[in-house]
Amino acid sequence: MKTIIKYMLLCLLTVNTVTAQNNTKSINLSNAEVTPYEIELTHNKTTHILLPSSIEYVDLGSSEIIANKVEATSNVLRLKTVKEDISSTNFTVITNDGKYYSFNATYKEQPIQLSYDLTKFDKQNSKQQSEVLFKNLGNTSPSLVDLFMKAIIKKNKKELNIKSKNYGVEARLKSIYIQDGKLYFHISINNKSNLPYTVDYVSFKIKDRRTSKRMTIQEMSLKPIRSYSDYQTINSQSKQDNVFMFDQFTLSDKQVLLIEVIEKSGIRNQVLKIKGTIILKSKQIRKIHFELR
Repeated sequence: MKTIIKYMLLCLLTVNTVTAQNNTKSINLSNAEVTPYEIELTHNKTTHILLPSSIEYVDLGSSEIIANKVEATSNVLRLKTVKEDISSTNFTVITNDGKYYSFNATYKEQPIQLSYDLTKFDKQNSKQQSEVLFKNLGNTSPSLVDLFMKAIIKKNKKELNIKSKNYGVEARLKSIYIQDGKLYFHISINNKSNLPYTVDYVSFKIKDRRTSKRMTIQEMSLKPIRSYSDYQTINSQSKQDNVFMFDQFTLSDKQVLLIEVIEKSGIRNQVLKIKGTIILKSKQIRKIHFELR
């Protein structure tokens, strides 16, 4: 009997030892590596990188290199070294579409190349490109948000009859969609006049509906989390569509959402008024048929 108990204890000890060894075994992360781009920098010349989307974050591995966005753009990064012959280092860039870029930087007095266009390379490797999640987008990846917006514009269905028109320019709220706690507003601007129409900005405000002249009007501005694109100059007899994304919100019976489209250096401003009942009827994006590519 004692022999049997000793044998069982020996077996139990062996199992615990093997389990402990398995638990302490390290995991090889080689398959999770983000392949870096190789880039040469110098002190007396500036290197520029053109990225497919707006730059959100830059982290430099050394204080011996400097980097900043070109002021007139949002997707061009310029770099140079603070002195000659620096040690090899690295830097990381995250763009608005959630893409993650890693670079290995080495010093060379006369680099072979000073300008890099990653928009060409990114199209060829989009499926292998690493992607990050932004807090303000929740659990939806930036690329999926972009796909949702493209699908809404491609569907191009006038589900709502909310519009503003004057001086030959029409602004229309075509549809409102909801997905993962985010609202998507599809707005179209149609320039039927003979003059180009340049949008200065589009504002979104929650405002109290006036019930009496003595009542104080209160309003609250809403800032989109992101939009599909920036409005450009809309040529004569042409139109542009855009989609604006917001955190989910609702309105009381005494409130209204005002969407104002303001013309730059002009008077052809448009105002759209949306009641809370319209927002409550927002449709699910999953009902749109689109392809994941």
